[in-house]
Amino acid sequence: MGLDENSGIQGAFRQKIHRLHELSAQHNVDRLLTVLLQIRRNEKDLALRQESAYRDRVHRLLLEFRQLVEASELPEATRQKLLAELASYSKSFEAYAASALRPGYTGAGKGPFRDAAQRIEAILHAHYVPNLETNILKLRRREKDFLLRGDESYPPMVVEIARTIRAQVSESTISEADKAQLLALLRDYQRSFLTLVSQRGSIVALTAEMNAAADQVAPLIEANVAQANETMSRRAREIDEDAQASVRLGLIVTASTLLLAALLALGITDRIVRPVRRMAGLLDDLAYGTPTGRVPTVPGGRNEINAMAESLNALLDHRATFLGWWKASMDELNARRALLGSADEAERDEAITGLRAASIVKVQKLNAIRGRLLQHAHDLIAVSRRLSVAGSLPASDAKQLEHSAQAIESLLDVLAVADEPPRTGDDSREAAKDAPPQMDGGR
Repeated sequence: MGLDENSGIQGAFRQKIHRLHELSAQHNVDRLLTVLLQIRRNEKDLALRQESAYRDRVHRLLLEFRQLVEASELPEATRQKLLAELASYSKSFEAYAASALRPGYTGAGKGPFRDAAQRIEAILHAHYVPNLETNILKLRRREKDFLLRGDESYPPMVVEIARTIRAQVSESTISEADKAQLLALLRDYQRSFLTLVSQRGSIVALTAEMNAAADQVAPLIEANVAQANETMSRRAREIDEDAQASVRLGLIVTASTLLLAALLALGITDRIVRPVRRMAGLLDDLAYGTPTGRVPTVPGGRNEINAMAESLNALLDHRATFLGWWKASMDELNARRALLGSADEAERDEAITGLRAASIVKVQKLNAIRGRLLQHAHDLIAVSRRLSVAGSLPASDAKQLEHSAQAIESLLDVLAVADEPPRTGDDSREAAKDAPPQMDGGR
């Protein structure tokens, strides 16, 4: 009927009938009563015929009854009460079954089990409304038929089914509070449904008016849509032409950008690759020979390649200084050993000449190291002056300070041997004897 099923009149009676259906599940004990009657029947057949098959049937029916109780939507307290009475019945039935199967049994089928069964039946009747859930489903069926077809024959059916449910609830043995709740929900549902039925004519008339208005507006809308489609097509063609022009311009700009980027990349790559290739050659010479060249650097340069070149040059300088100092020290040691081992005056003069030459070389090395130390000291002074003027230390000056300090430390490590105290003649002879054999020029 075009109504919102979650609000308004239809929403009101739907809420009532849903709640009524939920409560009906708490009074749907038809199957439990049927199973209970079957239990009582087989219980009596056991006494009449004295066959164990009836005892086994009672056991199966008791298990089914328990499962039905646990799966039911009865209140929790009612379920627990039924399960307790069922346990009492099962326990007392075993004693009754053992007696009934003995020959000569003359009992009348009475005992505690019979009382427990009667209590179970009383509990079920206290929650029993015959066919309540079935009739509510019939009520919903006729309601849906009316909403779907609009046939006036369905509302009387709904009223008649509601009257039947009302009579069943009133005649049942459930509590007065449950009766009042069920009847109130049924009354509200019926009132809301009949209100909807009474307003159906207005709803149909409004629907017809809306359809007529839609028929009048439809041609105008179609004309506007056609005009809009034409305008959109024309605009789409213009946009397509503009897009093609933009694409061509974009391709030209992109190609130019790529060409310029390629040229810049080649230039930058060449500036990077050339010093890297030279550094690779120096490293190869460092690994397998004695490098003599150096990588050109830019003083104060800030790129990584320049920093790598400066570090490599410093490494080569430190290596050359160490090897030169080591070679001069070995020459001096050999000269001292020759002097100590001289047998005559000629050999002694020759050894003294060699020792003097080695000492001169060491003095020259010391002068070279002194010059480098002075250069680093001048760098430190220049950085300190810039720091006193600027008030802060730039990263480049901090790096220069670090490099100068490390270079001074390396040079001082080379000169550490010069700080040892001079030895006496005997000590010199012992040192000459204990010294390692002469190496061939560092090759």
